[in-house]
Amino acid sequence: MRWTTKSVVYTRRQARTLGRRKKDVAQSFGVHDEWDGSPPTKVFQFLRKFSKACDDNEISEGEAFYILQDFTKETLKSEVMMVMPTLRAGNPGEVTSYLEHINWMLRRHVDEASVATLVETLNVAVQRDDEDEFSLAERLRRLNTECGFMYGEGALKNHFVEGVHRAARATVRERNTPGMTMVEVARVAQTKGDEHRWLRLEQLKERTHDREVFAEEARLRRQARAAALPRLSGGARGYPPRDAPVRVVGAVDAPTPGGGARREAARPTAPDGSTPGGGDNSRRVRTGNLL
Repeated sequence: MRWTTKSVVYTRRQARTLGRRKKDVAQSFGVHDEWDGSPPTKVFQFLRKFSKACDDNEISEGEAFYILQDFTKETLKSEVMMVMPTLRAGNPGEVTSYLEHINWMLRRHVDEASVATLVETLNVAVQRDDEDEFSLAERLRRLNTECGFMYGEGALKNHFVEGVHRAARATVRERNTPGMTMVEVARVAQTKGDEHRWLRLEQLKERTHDREVFAEEARLRRQARAAALPRLSGGARGYPPRDAPVRVVGAVDAPTPGGGARREAARPTAPDGSTPGGGDNSRRVRTGNLL
């Protein structure tokens, strides 16, 4: 914490005016912004806000040590009062200075593993596809707050410049100056990012239109080829009608009506009525029977 007033002496005169001083701090801090200890990661934001309010009103560390409890709510307020020294009860207290008080609050609320995870998330944070530049700047600020303000304004701004989309990164690097705030740098990046997103949208529309034109041309070509093919009339090509008569062919050895008489009439005969070669046939038959 940075303090412009380093005095830790808590004089009687300061005690008489402490009530008025607390009202001044409350105006800077926020009348209804007291913290109850939840969520624990908000402890960094709470302490930074309280430190800034004290600096704005020239509150010393000794005064801040005693008025810090007035900016907390139950149950955190009871815990803070238990560790504070009390002159009336003779309790020396667990903490005796503002810095010890801050360390006690950090030990009470900060989980080292959770903070380490948040720090890693902050270090690798880059702009997402569904995120604009202002959203990235806000996310970096939130992570930095949850990490206990690990980065100052300048370091956080440089982290933003390196985390924006590459389409806007070169422009932001060129126009970034040490005197620019985080908001001003984010505005420059947002303008360049909007230009890049508009150009991508126009390219997408053009590609979509080209695909539709090619699809229509292909459909017309298919339609033209179909119209040029010859058309066949009648039934199905290569197949006889279903009700056409079917020709039945008999077996090879099946007798044919009238076939034997026709063969006998067509066979040549000798003058004595015998068939040429018939004797030989009968002899071969008898020989075959004998065998």
